[in-house]
Amino acid sequence: MAVGAVGAFVACDNSSGNASVHADVRQHRVIEPPAQNVRPLPPHAIRGDGVGPYRLGEPLNKLADQLPSGPRIKLYDIQGVVTRQILPAEDAGILIGGVPQGRASFVAVVGSEVARTETGIHVGSTRDELEHVLGPFVTDPSRARDPRLVVAEGLRNGLFVLDGNRIAAIVVAVDPAPVATAAPDACVRPTSPDDPKKFGACLATGELVSIDGDELTVRGADDRALAVQRIAGLLWAAPLRFDGDGRDELVAIARTEDREQRGWTLTAFRLDSGKLVRSLETAPLYQLTAANARWIGAELSDVDLYLELTSRPDSIEVGGLLTTRAGDKLRDVVVISPTSVARHRAKSAGGEAIDAGVPQTATPAAAPAPAAK
Repeated sequence: MAVGAVGAFVACDNSSGNASVHADVRQHRVIEPPAQNVRPLPPHAIRGDGVGPYRLGEPLNKLADQLPSGPRIKLYDIQGVVTRQILPAEDAGILIGGVPQGRASFVAVVGSEVARTETGIHVGSTRDELEHVLGPFVTDPSRARDPRLVVAEGLRNGLFVLDGNRIAAIVVAVDPAPVATAAPDACVRPTSPDDPKKFGACLATGELVSIDGDELTVRGADDRALAVQRIAGLLWAAPLRFDGDGRDELVAIARTEDREQRGWTLTAFRLDSGKLVRSLETAPLYQLTAANARWIGAELSDVDLYLELTSRPDSIEVGGLLTTRAGDKLRDVVVISPTSVARHRAKSAGGEAIDAGVPQTATPAAAPAPAAK
């Protein structure tokens, strides 16, 4: 009986010791950290300050360190057209860009699944959906832009690149200037909602301008043709408010091209005594060659420019986007270097229409603007 009691006592004592050891082990257990940093996954939010973790104003080298696949920097360097570093992110569905060794000045989205606005607009959404959700579209009398570029009220510093009726790219960029508003007593441009080939302009008292191939026709309120102007290679035209007297100039962008080069030009007109006369002689803006295109990994036929014009007291500032295409989709979208074209008054050519397809005076493109600090 004594032996059994001792055995029972020893057994109980060992059991108590083991429980104490196990309790100590549980109290000192350490959880290992994850193998890599936690990062947000797409779809990212498109906002006014950037896209997801890729924020405007951040140093490019800092953003490069955030990329899951490591930094892959591409340099777009075409003299007189573009000098930008590009960081492809999210399998190149997002492109972060800025001047070399600078800060991010734009973020472009070209993938349909990698990012969307908080309201659900993404690459692939329709123009009608965009206008319904983020619209109305912003109009600024002091700016004229390629009809394939629209700005929505819900994202004022975003450019939506349209391909037909669908969004092909969304670019969030640092906007250099606020939207100008017309004076209360300024001429109101008439509208033509049923015809995309017509637009209103305040060249005198309010006119409609129609585009038919290379030909511009200005019509009065009674639909009578006031002036006709042919511009070889015409791409698009638009009204641009001239600061001098609150009236519009008619600006026209044309393109000349062959197998080896493409060139974009700007001409501006004012309505004088019922006739269109040049207020700006035809000026070359940007030129691309087949060699330039190959330097950025594209064919010349797949490279395009989407231009935006801003009226200044003595000049017209030109900027916009360079795009490359892969099949039926945009591959790259890059903000181009701005250039400025001085206004020079031109004499009326005896009341005759002037063929603006042949440049008369060439104003060299200005050097790229310095990076914003």
